[in-house]
Amino acid sequence: MALTFDDGPYPPYTQKLLKVLAEKHVHATFFMVGENAAKHPDLVREVQSAGHLVALHAGYHKDLLKLSPDEVRSNIAYGKSTLEGITGTQLHFMRPPHGFKDWSVISAIEDAGLLTTNWSIIPRDWTNPGAQVITDRVLEKAEPGAIVLLHDGDSPKNKAPREQTIEAVAAIIDKLRAQGYEFVTIEELAKENH
Repeated sequence: MALTFDDGPYPPYTQKLLKVLAEKHVHATFFMVGENAAKHPDLVREVQSAGHLVALHAGYHKDLLKLSPDEVRSNIAYGKSTLEGITGTQLHFMRPPHGFKDWSVISAIEDAGLLTTNWSIIPRDWTNPGAQVITDRVLEKAEPGAIVLLHDGDSPKNKAPREQTIEAVAAIIDKLRAQGYEFVTIEELAKENH
């Protein structure tokens, strides 16, 4: 199962989440927004050096379906070049903002050399329904190979707290591990499925 986190990097929540993941010895995938990464490059490197996979969410957190084809391509290009410049590694995965996509968005993502990656479990943690609710929603839908959509960030406003998500992540890991689940990055999951 893969835990994925969208909309970061977003201090102090990304750092708090990294601490929990380190304590639990879990590697996750962070779908980052280029604009946020440009503001917090050290945090991007911290995520990477902790062994997590850095992936692209977008250059700017906008609904790609509402942009022209050129705007979509430049948004993706900006995000990709920003993150690759900070990490020094090539990106392979992208999740469009809100998961909104059509054939032209998918082809723009593919043209940038990236694989479109959505999710199979969506506990709606960004609404801050409570850590227990977030945990229960993930446990109800858990299955081998699942991709869980969570948020360490709050793009584009960067205002909402993410304490509930961080608290829920610790419980999700403990409870699912007790059921025999292992946690992997999107990249590792892709390799297992091929």
